[in-house]
Amino acid sequence: MKISTAICIIFLFTVASAFSQSHTCDCKTDLDFIVQKIKKMPSYKKQIKGEKATQFTNSYHTLSTKMQQPILIEDCYKMLLKQMSFINDNHASIKVNEIYLSEEDSKDEIKLAAFKATERYKNHPRTTRNLSELQEELSKKALEDIEGIYDYYGDEQKIGIYYAGNQKDLIGVVLESSLNQWEAGEIRFYATHTTGHKYNVYHYDRITRTPSQVKSFTFENGRLWSYKKEGNTDNNEFRDASLPQLDFKQINENTQYLYFGDFSNSKKSEHQKFFKDVENKLTAENVIVDLRSNSGGNKKFSDPFLKLLKNKNIYVLTNCFTGSNGEQFTVKLKNLKNTQHLGQATFGIIAYGLNYGRSYDTPSGYFRITPTDMNFHEFYEYEGKGITPEIALDFDSDWINQTLTIIGNNK
Repeated sequence: MKISTAICIIFLFTVASAFSQSHTCDCKTDLDFIVQKIKKMPSYKKQIKGEKATQFTNSYHTLSTKMQQPILIEDCYKMLLKQMSFINDNHASIKVNEIYLSEEDSKDEIKLAAFKATERYKNHPRTTRNLSELQEELSKKALEDIEGIYDYYGDEQKIGIYYAGNQKDLIGVVLESSLNQWEAGEIRFYATHTTGHKYNVYHYDRITRTPSQVKSFTFENGRLWSYKKEGNTDNNEFRDASLPQLDFKQINENTQYLYFGDFSNSKKSEHQKFFKDVENKLTAENVIVDLRSNSGGNKKFSDPFLKLLKNKNIYVLTNCFTGSNGEQFTVKLKNLKNTQHLGQATFGIIAYGLNYGRSYDTPSGYFRITPTDMNFHEFYEYEGKGITPEIALDFDSDWINQTLTIIGNNK
């Protein structure tokens, strides 16, 4: 028994040592590498001029002085994100390469215990609020309030969302979790308010706990990304995901319907076939163009429809996950003479893009930058804000039915 116990202790120590390897890096070298890549981006060249160029340079020097010695990886990551924050370009990103905890290890009791013994785990940020009092307070929030209790991935976790001290930014804290790598009181995310309903979200992965940042997420209808407020079951901003990603329907004698889930190059043949299938069928005076959750793609597959639709009464539907070329197509449709834009403001990831989509590891190997290489700066007014519809649709009833009512009222 003593031998077995000793072996277990040695094994646990060995695993813990593996998790506890050096978590610092030469951040200054990585910062220089990141800045070099940023300066080649179209967004940098378009935006960073005059006073902003001075601010960018001053930020670089300020951060550099904090990097004279090796620093913790996450501290370095936050500094790299700070330098990139001067550019309003939501396609560009910096990621952490390191997986803090693999999914396999998260299911292994010994490896999970070893991970929880590390300084990285022990130093993970926790709420400063009394958890019982916080949960009671949030449970009393009105359904329309941002603050409250949210479900994450169904019942996988319950997250309390409350305002930070400035009453603009938000903090998401674990209240309950079926995932063993999370405990009540730990921070899941920080959401920094940018404009309107938009937030940049610094979060920790649900499985690996690796930090990352996602930008321009909308907080509306009790939803922020995959966090949905308890008691709010309205999801009409989404189309049924089981339906075809390219779809044409004759709704009634006067109205037809088109749905585009994306304009991806990977579906070139499907897009070309769809265009041929519908080009002679668009005969109704009214056409609903549904772009909800359209993830973008190539204008070669979207723009040919502009000619087919230019003499129609067009009703464009978007939600907060309509992005990239889906947003550009929305703007082009709105430039036609008989278009109404309905639904919810779009993502706001529109003014730049990825042609080759190349990513680069920093010298330390701990980070990877994906710079943009496509310039759509003519759409810059919508970057980080999205395109606001003329008519906001209600979340508590079907959006197609609401659109049909509006079409009927326009007669």
